[in-house]
Amino acid sequence: MNSFPVNIHFHGWLTTLIQRVRRSNGLLAPPLNRRTSIKDLIESFGVPHTEIESIQVNGHSVSFGYIIGEESFVEVFPPQPPVNVLIPNLLRPRVLNAIRFLVDANVGKLAGKLRMAGFDTLYNPQWHDTELADIAAKSPCILLSRDIQLLKRKKIEFGHFVRETLPNKQLAEVIHFYDLSREIRPFSRCMRCNGSLTPVPKQEILEQLEPLTRKYYHSFHQCESCNQAYWSGSHREPMKQTLKELTRYRPLSY
Repeated sequence: MNSFPVNIHFHGWLTTLIQRVRRSNGLLAPPLNRRTSIKDLIESFGVPHTEIESIQVNGHSVSFGYIIGEESFVEVFPPQPPVNVLIPNLLRPRVLNAIRFLVDANVGKLAGKLRMAGFDTLYNPQWHDTELADIAAKSPCILLSRDIQLLKRKKIEFGHFVRETLPNKQLAEVIHFYDLSREIRPFSRCMRCNGSLTPVPKQEILEQLEPLTRKYYHSFHQCESCNQAYWSGSHREPMKQTLKELTRYRPLSY
């Protein structure tokens, strides 16, 4: 089969994900000599499908399964916050029933921040890429990672490449990206296991408490899953400050 030209243009911040050897400020024109899916073509440049909101071929919107077999002009667009994963679109006709996150080990501290803010967040630093992809497909949930190759895995429908590097800013990025500021429920989830916290009488957890905690604290919550006890100690003030800082976050450009 003779080769045919395909001009492809990545919009917005997607240009920063393109492999350096193929990076360009203008159009990219890879020569193709066989039919190929638009998803495979796009990811060959280093851009994961999770970071794409829409694709147009010759001016028409297409899905990831679209096959390119002739001369084409392709435009690839990133998502624009706020992103709503509860509403279907052409690239993701299956939606999530609720917001739930899965965090990769390379942004592991983000898991604790999300749980602190009250978001259902799965995390285990021992999970490898195959396990993460399986969990993301079966749960389903939004995989948060800085691993480009992991986000390219076909099983992962919903994912986000976390651009910030500091945990507090990562939390702010995710909350802004998915417009979750009204969904924050501080200290409603267990930092250890992600279980829900419920009020518990002090007398029921006395054996878990150190002498000074027994003396000075009287209001407690307990995890429904692992029975870990929580109270309003000094550790809560830094957490509250983290949540206050969310309002001062400067959103990233997309």
